[in-house]
Amino acid sequence: MLKNYGKRYKVELGRAQGTPLLVAAMAAGETDIAFLAYNSFASAVIKNVVPGGLTIVASDFYDSSPDYFNFPWLALADSPINGVRELRGKKIGVLAIGTGADATTRLMLKKNGLDPVKEVSIVEIPAPAMEEALRSKKIDAGFFAPIFAYKAMAAGGVKKIFDSYQAWGTQYAFSFVVARTDYVKKSPDAVKGFLEDYVALMNYVYKPEARETVIDLVATHFKVPKPVLQQFYLTKKDVYRRLDGRIAPEELQHAVTRLHELGFLDKDLPVAQYVDTSYLPR
Repeated sequence: MLKNYGKRYKVELGRAQGTPLLVAAMAAGETDIAFLAYNSFASAVIKNVVPGGLTIVASDFYDSSPDYFNFPWLALADSPINGVRELRGKKIGVLAIGTGADATTRLMLKKNGLDPVKEVSIVEIPAPAMEEALRSKKIDAGFFAPIFAYKAMAAGGVKKIFDSYQAWGTQYAFSFVVARTDYVKKSPDAVKGFLEDYVALMNYVYKPEARETVIDLVATHFKVPKPVLQQFYLTKKDVYRRLDGRIAPEELQHAVTRLHELGFLDKDLPVAQYVDTSYLPR
């Protein structure tokens, strides 16, 4: 299926707890292409962290879509916390400071009149450890990505305090494929070959006839129980993804502008000049 792999490009895969760490790897020249969240990308560009700059070349997934999964912040079912304002003085878990989860947490707190610096404690918890941290009361509420949210809800004893749709109210590009601009200019054919395979793979995994095969592969690789994946993975209970990999500037501009208005970014960023979808297959 990946017709260009090993011919037009090669991949060494890596991962990090949060996208700010990926920005650091790109700045050091250790990573050519990464999946970055909206706030990490905007902050990196504004601060000129990555020499030569960054270019968005494709979409990954969207948040705050009313018809798809929205990230929940969960608390224990017997907790007295039933709304955002009751988080005053509490500990809230996010994946890492500076991530999209962190930004949305602060956005929702501000919308409800809470100071995210002075009136709550925001702590870093790796995604796989979030449920244990909540159940052992190390935190009072936490951000849950899809796979961990469904796992926690299936086990019971938790409740949703708010979700990302309540925070944003409109769909926006949460994560997207970003390349170092100098790398794109140096190796355009490698980027095109990678994105051709990326779009082909995206379309394959969403085919009904491929579902069982894909779920088996994911369950084995990430050591996740199949029943958990079968609840949501690659359905409307999952995050929204565009199968053509396209991304329009306006799908990201709303979130970046909102972050600036709330004081999370030093200035607004005209996103359009950093988006180039010409490397995607026609």
